[in-house]
Amino acid sequence: MADKEHTIRSVTIEVISIIALYCIAVFFYHNVEGWSYLDAAYFVTATITTIGYGDITPKTEHGKIFTIFLIFIGISLAFLLISTIAFYRKKAVDTYMAKRISLLKSISELQRGKKKGGDELGKLPGLE
Repeated sequence: MADKEHTIRSVTIEVISIIALYCIAVFFYHNVEGWSYLDAAYFVTATITTIGYGDITPKTEHGKIFTIFLIFIGISLAFLLISTIAFYRKKAVDTYMAKRISLLKSISELQRGKKKGGDELGKLPGLE
C-alpha cells in the first residue's frame, strides 16, 4: 500500500511540474515572442511532445535559449511521468501474475494428490 501511495504522490508531483512548466512557457512566449496565448500553447505542446511541426519558431535570442531549456526539461519531465506510470503498472501486473501462478501451482499439486487416490481438489476455495 505504501508503494501505491508513493506512486500517486510521485505522479501528482510530476503532473504539477509539467503543468507549471507549461504555464511558465506559455506566459514566456506570449510576453517575449509576442505570440497569442493559443500560439504559445500550441508551440509548447508541440515542443514537449517532440512533434515539432516547425511552423512557429522563436525569433528572439531569449526565446531560442528558453526553448533549449524547455526541450530538455519538458521532455525529461514527460518521460519521467510515463516511466513512473509504466513502472507502477508493471508492478501491478507482476503481482497479479504471481498470484495466478501460485494458484495454478496449488491446483497442480492437488490434482497430483487426487491421482494418487486422495480427494483434495475439493479443498480449494470455489471448487467445493
